[in-house]
Amino acid sequence: MYKFCSYTFLTVITVDILGTCGDITITWTSPILPKLYSNDSNINPLGRPITPDEESWIGSLINIGALIGPFPFSFLSEKLGRKISLLCISVPYIISFGILALVQHLYWYYFARFLSGIALGAACTILPLYIAEVAEDSNRGMLSVTLNIFWTFGNLIPYVLGPYMSIVAFNVTLACVPLLFFVLFVTLAPETPYYLISKNSIDKAEESLMKLRGRSRSMVSKEIIHIQSSMKQEKKGSFGDLFKTKANRKALAISVILMSFQQLSGISAILFYTQLIFETTGSNISAEISSIIIGLVLFFTSLIIPFFADRLGRKLFLMFSAFGMMTALAIFGAFFYMKDTVYYDVTSFSWLPILSVVLYIVSLNLGFGPLPWTVSSELFSPNVKSFGISLVSFICWFDSFIVTKFFNDLNDIFGKEGTFWLFSGFCLLAGLFTFFFVPETKGKSFQEIQEILEK
Repeated sequence: MYKFCSYTFLTVITVDILGTCGDITITWTSPILPKLYSNDSNINPLGRPITPDEESWIGSLINIGALIGPFPFSFLSEKLGRKISLLCISVPYIISFGILALVQHLYWYYFARFLSGIALGAACTILPLYIAEVAEDSNRGMLSVTLNIFWTFGNLIPYVLGPYMSIVAFNVTLACVPLLFFVLFVTLAPETPYYLISKNSIDKAEESLMKLRGRSRSMVSKEIIHIQSSMKQEKKGSFGDLFKTKANRKALAISVILMSFQQLSGISAILFYTQLIFETTGSNISAEISSIIIGLVLFFTSLIIPFFADRLGRKLFLMFSAFGMMTALAIFGAFFYMKDTVYYDVTSFSWLPILSVVLYIVSLNLGFGPLPWTVSSELFSPNVKSFGISLVSFICWFDSFIVTKFFNDLNDIFGKEGTFWLFSGFCLLAGLFTFFFVPETKGKSFQEIQEILEK
């Protein structure tokens, strides 16, 4: 049984705080966009209500920044180390929240959202890599998915605080989270042994492992040899090396497709526009309370998977997640079909939207929320991992931009029911793809995973 008091666990929890910052920026729009539609200058600092097109840009520009973020920060992580790159990622978050708190102009809002997107894309690339490289093979899955707990806590914060605070006070409060991460991480966290060994700093790698494992130099020597063994046949990689071996090509294809299905399930649109979506349902439960319920469900279900990810495996959770989301979205679409297309009196079913979104969130959180990132961090060989994860992250945020920018357009073209049924169909395909093509990585070393992919 894993020792939760270990320094490795403390380090992972510390770095997870940066994940919280990222998901704060995702659900930031849910309570803020209704305020920006207000005519009351005491609520809306922009002085006028925003338009639907401006709403879509505020929601989606974070994804444009996230497309860019992985590449410079991946380069930085290879040159200066994982630790320094993670510390640098916190800076755009701090600046972004400062702008949103102090500057009252739409185009500065655009810039702040773009800037926070750069940090978000970079963090989603480097965070899983850092955690995978400080963890042991036996608990790598559990430690990797703890990140999802902090991601979902980040989702919860805007839902709980946003509707009840001014925009200025809200953003000042949020700026404290990346500041907390910076102070704790610079103080507590070591560089990863994988990075140090890649730079031939064997003594420093031993010191890092001694700190992480709480063991003597002689006791960590076996793990040093194991890491060296997994890396010694790997020459320094390049972006082109992603396509030169069968294992890396398969790793890239599986990771990209899993990440695309994650976004095509509609997750970004649902999280970005939660409060606005619930306002259209006509439910007896207020949109603010519905959003808080969703945030709480998102957070508490994220506590489940870390205890089972290394027991039951990634593949089972991914399939269960996909088919659960498919069912939930089909039900949500059926509600809008009854309400908006056949004009059925849905008063007696006013609880159905919150129930279907709760089912969706639970299913997402058990698999397709955290595990595509975990699996991606495990599949690539060490020499190209940073390039592979950067490309996967790029695809993720490109898909997220498409979904969030054109969500309102999809509603206009297909109706809300058609949009959610479309998302449901992608979830069905995700479950089938997982069953037929995704390998199980539970408890396997990086070297063993490469051997599986070469077959």
